[in-house]
Amino acid sequence: MATMKAVQIHEFGDVDVLKYEDVERPGPQAGEVLVQVHAAGLNPVDWVSREMPVPITTAAGLPYILGWDISGEVVALGEGVAQFAIGDAVYGMPRFPGEAKAYSEYLTAPVADIALKPKRLTYEQAAGVPLAALTAWQALFETANLQAGQTIFISGGAGGVGHFAIQLAKWKKAKVITTTSTRNVEFVRDLGADVVIDYTQLAFEEVVKDVDVVLDTVGGDVLRHSFQIIKHSGWVVSLPGHKGVKAIGEQLAPQHSAKFALILVHTSGEQMAEMTALFDAGQLSVQIDTVFPLKDVALAHKLGEGGHVRGKLVLSIA
Repeated sequence: MATMKAVQIHEFGDVDVLKYEDVERPGPQAGEVLVQVHAAGLNPVDWVSREMPVPITTAAGLPYILGWDISGEVVALGEGVAQFAIGDAVYGMPRFPGEAKAYSEYLTAPVADIALKPKRLTYEQAAGVPLAALTAWQALFETANLQAGQTIFISGGAGGVGHFAIQLAKWKKAKVITTTSTRNVEFVRDLGADVVIDYTQLAFEEVVKDVDVVLDTVGGDVLRHSFQIIKHSGWVVSLPGHKGVKAIGEQLAPQHSAKFALILVHTSGEQMAEMTALFDAGQLSVQIDTVFPLKDVALAHKLGEGGHVRGKLVLSIA
């Protein structure tokens, strides 16, 4: 049996449940490729799924290999695969919300879930893209149908989803208003934000009015106050599903004549390919906060759970 190194959990809990160990190396089935993973991106769903059973992610049971964002090299092809060749550099978010096993040296990926990696990005940079960028893309374009000339308010503009959402909204020629902490004001302004509100100094609902779209990456009171700034029939799109967001949105949306959606990102190699073109054209960039070796994933989780990461955290694997 061929083996590989991976980080998996045998029980739910704090970061000490993350175990770096040998597991069986997979082989590709029909319609899949085997990817040697060079880097894996981290997302809040990773630590939530580590801490407690989450029906949409960890329903397959234990042991469980966390992680979804990957970049790497195709090293074997399953039957019938013609879209990729051995040696191709790829990235994507395979199988989400099923078990992708990104925290490992190799994984199998359905060809529909991945795309060629942007040439302008390193493997570490590319691994920071998929889940956050797909979430931003789907929130802005699939759900809210953001158009040129509209105004969007993005809470938490320096975070993983936020920093992609700012760039994608500007690419669509929308006006962007965002919030961030003092240390990230210039960062989000450089991404293209038209109006930046330092939330440590000013409440956004006191100065923002009549926006077409709100992208809520925070939940709680930020979501509640977002309904005070939305236009009639505007879209409030929220992401943090584990914080009672659905109940808040469904209660407040009718009161403010707004539309509300709590979305869960879905995998799309096609959308990843569209973003590859934007990265290679210099119209999108990714901010990496810190890169950790795979065996130090517990440190990465601790940093991510602190909630003040600029951009993305990444694991370097091979």
